[in-house]
Formats: sequence, C-alpha cells, structure tokens
Amino acid sequence: MPGIGPLLNLLLPALLPPVSVLASLLGTGHPLWAMQSVRTPVVPAPYAFSIWGLIFALALAWGFWQIRPAQRADARLARLRRPAAAAFALMLLWMVAAQLTPNGWHLLAIILALLVVALAAFRRAVAFPPDGAGWRWIVRPLFGLLAGWVSAASIVNLSGAAATEGFAWFGTDPSLVAMGLLLLAAWMGAAVLRRSQGDAWYAAALLWALAAILLANRAMPSVAVTAGLGMLLVAVSAWLARIGHEGPMERPG
Repeated sequence: MPGIGPLLNLLLPALLPPVSVLASLLGTGHPLWAMQSVRTPVVPAPYAFSIWGLIFALALAWGFWQIRPAQRADARLARLRRPAAAAFALMLLWMVAAQLTPNGWHLLAIILALLVVALAAFRRAVAFPPDGAGWRWIVRPLFGLLAGWVSAASIVNLSGAAATEGFAWFGTDPSLVAMGLLLLAAWMGAAVLRRSQGDAWYAAALLWALAAILLANRAMPSVAVTAGLGMLLVAVSAWLARIGHEGPMERPG
C-alpha cells in the first residue's frame, strides 16, 4: 500500500489540469489567461504560458512513475517527494486564488513560496545522477522546467501585483523598473545554474520566458535589449557551469 507521500505526489498533479480551468467549471471568477490583461513590460508574450501544459504533463508522468512499486522504496525519491508535493500544492493554491480573487500581493506571496519549494525540489533532483529513463526524461525535465519558469514568473507576478496595488516604485520610470527586474531574474538564474552544473532544463525554461519578454517589448527597445542581455547571461552561465566540471550540488540532508 503506497504511503501518504507517493499518494500526494499522484493526486496533486492529477488536480492541476481541472483546477487550471476552475473558473469555467464554477461559472464564476475569471480565467487564468485574464491575468495577462495586467500588462507591464515584464509580462511575456502570451505563447510563453503554454509551457504550463508541458509542466502539467510531466507532473502527471511523475505521479504515475514515482508510485510504481519499483520506485516506492527509492531513497532518492523519498527525499524528493516532500518538496515536490509542496510545489504541486502551492501551484494549485495559486491557480485557485488567481481565478477567484483579484491580482495582488497575496498572489506574489504564493508564487514566492512556490519558488522556494520548486528550487528545493530542483536542488534535490539534480543532486543525483540521472540514472534510468525516469530520472532522465521525467524527474530532471519536470523540476528543471518548473524551477526555471517559476524563477521568471516571480518577477512577472511582482510587477503585476505592484501595478494592481498601485505601487509606483517611488516614481521610477516603468522601463527602468522592468530592466531592473529582468536583470534580477537573470542574475538569480545564473546563480542557480552555477550550483546545478548548468542544468539545461532550468536554463531552457528561463530562456523561454526571457525570449517571450523580449518579443513582447519590441516597441520598448531598452527593455527588449535588457531581456536579450539577460538571455546572454543565462546562456553563458549555463555553458560555463557545464564545461567547468564543477562538483555536483551537495546531497540533501
């Protein structure tokens, strides 16, 4: 009989697709895509959000894979299940709140908590060699993409919450604020990549987001150029970490 950890890691991912359309199912609130109506210079082009479909699919694959009898006793998975379940739970909470309440600081608080646990899960996922197809094609892609995308989503949520709550960044020009946030996201991503041997999945998700922000700001050259510089920083950091043969991240205790 599977324990609570394996069951949560199966049930929580299974709830992600229906909860993402909760407003439509209940006939109240507003769909997730409506959040894009709060336009700030760091909001990516709409196509970028399609990455959630891939993350949902990988989460479902993870749920079924990790509950198989052969995986239940795997000590590596035992250490990964807790932050993974916390990440899935916070994804669900954020989607519910985003559909049933207005944008605001509460959504930022949830996404920042999600970032913490997503990075914790990612750290544990890359602490071990990707032995076998499950680790190579489910574990590493899932937690790398999730951590990378949420790293970018945190600055998007910050700018959206600030705009909704009327926080004007002390009168700073919006393009300068956007440039600062983009550089912050790129710097954070570079730091994570240095400690994860330049994980390609994390880098890919962050580059995907930055590229979509660049495309969304073709009319604002300063922001577009900053997004491009952020992409360069992330790509170079990933490359240097991979060729530098830095030691693996410390195994989680």
